[in-house]
Amino acid sequence: MSAEPSSSPEPRRSDAPQPRLSTGTVLLAMALAPFAYLLSPVLLWIFAGITLAVALDGLAVAIARRTPMARGIALLAVSLTSAALLSVFFAATAPQILAQFEELQKTLAALADDVSDWLGDAELPTTMEDFDELPEELAEAVGPMLQHLAQWGMTTLGVVASIGVALVITGFAAADPALYRGGFVALLPHAKRPMAEEALSAVAHALRWWFLSQLISMLLLGATVAFGLWLIGIELWLALGVLTALLTFVPYLGPLLAGIPVVMVAFAEGLETGLVVTVAYLVVQNVEGNVLMPWIQHKVVRLAPVLAISAQMLLGLLLGPAGFILAAPITVTGMVLVQKLWVEQIAREHA
Repeated sequence: MSAEPSSSPEPRRSDAPQPRLSTGTVLLAMALAPFAYLLSPVLLWIFAGITLAVALDGLAVAIARRTPMARGIALLAVSLTSAALLSVFFAATAPQILAQFEELQKTLAALADDVSDWLGDAELPTTMEDFDELPEELAEAVGPMLQHLAQWGMTTLGVVASIGVALVITGFAAADPALYRGGFVALLPHAKRPMAEEALSAVAHALRWWFLSQLISMLLLGATVAFGLWLIGIELWLALGVLTALLTFVPYLGPLLAGIPVVMVAFAEGLETGLVVTVAYLVVQNVEGNVLMPWIQHKVVRLAPVLAISAQMLLGLLLGPAGFILAAPITVTGMVLVQKLWVEQIAREHA
């Protein structure tokens, strides 16, 4: 005698429970947020060290897979080679770079004085007395900015110390990443560990390729600008090329900021030189940003310009220069985690 079929319909897979944030998780995040903000300078340098460690580890693993070298030997070779190349470059060019940076500072200061004199001497078409006080108001507006620059200059020793700590973190994290990764995953429940492992692997992969793409972008844009300025006879070509390369580490806004001193120095050489350099810089920057970088970044999460610039402005406002510089890798990390821990989990529930 067979059992009668049940009249109740079978639940559909789309009715499966979706992942939700518990009240306790939200409250814990809100409680920890102020402490994270207070510790943000330290956390940013730790993140910078981990990002560099991930890049070195990826390069060492790639070399170990393609050569008879063990991973540890490959990591040591990569670290020593990078340090040697940087040391040789700066030893050979440091006097010239420092001299050109000093001359660049004088040139920009002279241009700023010329603009200030022009604003002070300009006859503004108005009948209101407030317009006669425009130069003083400009000085009052620029004053706080100069104070901030002076404060940043006074913290140079702190920055150097922080870079040293970040490099120490980089060394230890790159030497044995499995130790720290396993320790973090062990804090999670057993059911969540495979998902955490997958998410961490995806973050490491994205950061690795993002760092490589930015390094290539820095070298290409910095070398192109330096060579172009040298070709047309601008004496500060090396300092401007190095400055362009360093600022290009920050996507989108970095190359635009780097273009300001390049264009100003070019116009100081003459109107025709200024126009030529401006057009050439815009062409090179657009080719680099719209052709080369998308091709290089095919293995990494592509940052939408609006998202990247918004993150740079927000983190720069909240966390200062370090937040502005590290906004892009932080955003890449956040995007990958959301994709792995949220979007893909919802897709699996509906599969």
